[in-house]
Amino acid sequence: MIDRSNRLVLASLEDGTGLRCVDVYRTRDGAVLWDEWRRDPEDPSGWHATGRRAASTFDDESTARHAAAATIEWLAD
Repeated sequence: MIDRSNRLVLASLEDGTGLRCVDVYRTRDGAVLWDEWRRDPEDPSGWHATGRRAASTFDDESTARHAAAATIEWLAD
């Protein structure tokens, strides 16, 4: 389970359909990471983690965005 209270979202990057997004965020200890999320139109409960997330921390938002784009196909488009 992902602890959403331990983060400040720096960028939330949605795909063209609005059904997927990648959050780039900073944790309280200063680490910068990213997670991929999805939502289903028929499910009113909101966003769900896909399980794809940064394997390591980054120094800044830009580096994290580039790493996410190298991993998440739709983000690179």
